[in-house]
Amino acid sequence: MTQTISNQTHWQKVLRQQKLANAQRWLTLIETHDDPTSLVANDYDNFLRALETTLQSPGTFDLAYRLIQSIYIVALDYADWDRWLIYLENALGTSQTLNKHSEQATLLVQIGDILYRTANLKRAKESYETAAKQHKLLKNQAGYASTLSKLAVLYDLQGDMYKGVALSKQALIIAESLDNKKVAAQINLNLSSIYYRARDWEASLFTAQKAYRFYKEQGPPTFATKALMNIVAIWAELGRWEKVDQAANNLMNTLTVSGDIRTLSQLKNNLGFSAFNQANYEVAETAWQEALRLHSQIQEPKELASLYNNLGMVYTEMKEWDTAEDMLYKAITAHEQLGDIYNWANSLDNLADLYEAQGKTAVCQQALEKAHAGLQPIANSPHTQELLNTITQRLNSLAAS
Repeated sequence: MTQTISNQTHWQKVLRQQKLANAQRWLTLIETHDDPTSLVANDYDNFLRALETTLQSPGTFDLAYRLIQSIYIVALDYADWDRWLIYLENALGTSQTLNKHSEQATLLVQIGDILYRTANLKRAKESYETAAKQHKLLKNQAGYASTLSKLAVLYDLQGDMYKGVALSKQALIIAESLDNKKVAAQINLNLSSIYYRARDWEASLFTAQKAYRFYKEQGPPTFATKALMNIVAIWAELGRWEKVDQAANNLMNTLTVSGDIRTLSQLKNNLGFSAFNQANYEVAETAWQEALRLHSQIQEPKELASLYNNLGMVYTEMKEWDTAEDMLYKAITAHEQLGDIYNWANSLDNLADLYEAQGKTAVCQQALEKAHAGLQPIANSPHTQELLNTITQRLNSLAAS
């Protein structure tokens, strides 16, 4: 009996050594591969098994951490967020036990990224803020600037555009002083999104193009694609349809080959805008339904809310009243859960359009009054003030009629 137990222990040790050797092999392979994105796409399950092996013991933390950093950026777009949150929190706990402060800061940022995508904005902000403090204490200026940029997006999303822009500019000053184009690219990309939400198309386009140039120089290619996505969305808002169509065709091929469902869904969302703004409502509806179908595999709350709102608008134009109302209520609920007051009010304004088109004056007025009251706490930003003025004028017109 003793011999059997001893042999079992021995073979368990041998098996673990083999698994660790295999994990090291996968790490070496991805760190030296010409196309890590395609490698992870083809062998995702193998990489996860390797990572799970290395996360089991503090003694293999360094190997686990390197594996996380090697595959995290690619895996983030797979929307495998629940599983990755477990991996990252496991690694964070070990890093704290081992007093690996630099690694802690990076893992906290990555946890914030997951929490942001799953609409847990309060915890995401806390994670980013803790990471920013650690980066600052460690005198990691690049990490500090990058994390400030992520915090900026959260502030903007929750209605404080000026804080978002100020943090972004502070981060840019740091990145430029370091001549760190990779961090500057990320900051410009996030700043472009803030300006986009503020409907400042020229500022949004300028910063998106800066991000695109930097990413083309520094990589990774997936982020150059994200910057180009922002550019395409802005071209659509500016009515530059020829540019939209040309870029969209190239992007569609790239994203289909890479299997990046999240970005492909965003592209179809942008194409829907392009068609809608040209009054091609059936084309817009098809694009947005395709985006919704793709996004159902991901369930990213912010993007789903946007798609529901867009479909509500197009079904209003198509006079499919019940479907339009259902979509807009879904958008209103989703934006409210996100704490995105501006887009919540915007969807209520779109709901008022629906009721007005049906001649339902009373409920139209109720929707507008609710949006008007909700916008008051964030009325200081220009785009919010513009929406507030529009709603006020509509209410005045209803009162006069």
